[in-house]
Amino acid sequence: MNIKLQRIIGQLIPFILIGIIIAFSIGLLVIFSYVLMWGLLIGAVIWVTITVKNYFFPRQSPVKTPGRVIEHEDDIK
Repeated sequence: MNIKLQRIIGQLIPFILIGIIIAFSIGLLVIFSYVLMWGLLIGAVIWVTITVKNYFFPRQSPVKTPGRVIEHEDDIK
């Protein structure tokens, strides 16, 4: 009886391991999906916020004033 029990357990272990691996893979897929959905939602909210802000408050381009350019060499020793 002991030999039969060991044989059954020996044949059962690979199926248990395969079941654990499949369950773990499905769990990781579900967790990744939640992270992906939250990332998309947060990214969309940030994008809409920035778009609305830029629409109502456009950035002012700096006014270029005429002047002169003084060129020099940076030979600091």
